[in-house]
Amino acid sequence: MDTIQLNESGVVFNREAHTYELNGKYLSGITDMLHRQLFPNEFDGVPEEAIQQAALYGTSVHTSIEQFDSSWTNDGTQEVADYIDICHNNALTHERSEYCVTDGANWASNIDKVFRLSSDTFALADIKTFGTMTADKQEKARWQLSIYAYLFELQNPNATVGNLYIIHLRNKIKADGSTDHIANLIEVDRIPSEVCKKLLDTDLAGEQFENPFTKIPADIAEQEEEIRYLMQTKRDAEERLNELKASILERMEATQARTWSTETMKLTRKLPSTRSSFDLNRFKGDYPELDYSSYMRTSTVGSSLLITI
Repeated sequence: MDTIQLNESGVVFNREAHTYELNGKYLSGITDMLHRQLFPNEFDGVPEEAIQQAALYGTSVHTSIEQFDSSWTNDGTQEVADYIDICHNNALTHERSEYCVTDGANWASNIDKVFRLSSDTFALADIKTFGTMTADKQEKARWQLSIYAYLFELQNPNATVGNLYIIHLRNKIKADGSTDHIANLIEVDRIPSEVCKKLLDTDLAGEQFENPFTKIPADIAEQEEEIRYLMQTKRDAEERLNELKASILERMEATQARTWSTETMKLTRKLPSTRSSFDLNRFKGDYPELDYSSYMRTSTVGSSLLITI
């Protein structure tokens, strides 16, 4: 199979004004639309100064990495070194940076990184430099990358997007003197193109998009009353059990009893004791120069469900 070459969008991007123009018409970007439709509270409670500082840091990291990919110029920053390692360790071959994609009519945006996986298959990646990858931030990036994939394949009909990645990079000194060092490659699941198109069309119509991934299925909604009843029953039972345990413990302490038992139940009074634990955050603050990564253990935590009523 012949190697596919990517098509140019024809869009004129003004970096300073952050505008997209095609044939004399200004096109809308994806980030503002996502903020408007799905993540309106993204920056609630965040000081404007902090937002600006984060933006400046993110721009500097993007620029350094773009310079490396375009000219192999390495400015020696830790973020560039981490980016190189991520690409090498995951067999990501750089194809394009800041690749502009459009539907040719209303939308345009620049993809941070396009990696070639084969003659006709590509991976798209977005570089993120914030401190904590919250679930909301990862979900927003998933929508962003999925829309990019939709526009990418629209612009390149013979190409396929195989993977979507968040490249999470950070190397900042924290207030306590320790280093906030992050270098992760996070793969996200793609949202179907028909859903992405519906989101874009809904926004163009000036309407509010109904997120299909947050709408509770009808059969589960019908179980709400039972769930509420069971959760309240659990709380009542735990409260009553704690009252009984406190009363029994008080009587055992008064008589210095260690164990009471029946044929089917045994009550054991645990004596007061002390517990020691290692304060990792304080240790990192006191000895920021030490590399303790080899002593850290990583374990997989299974998925769980949180119910809020």
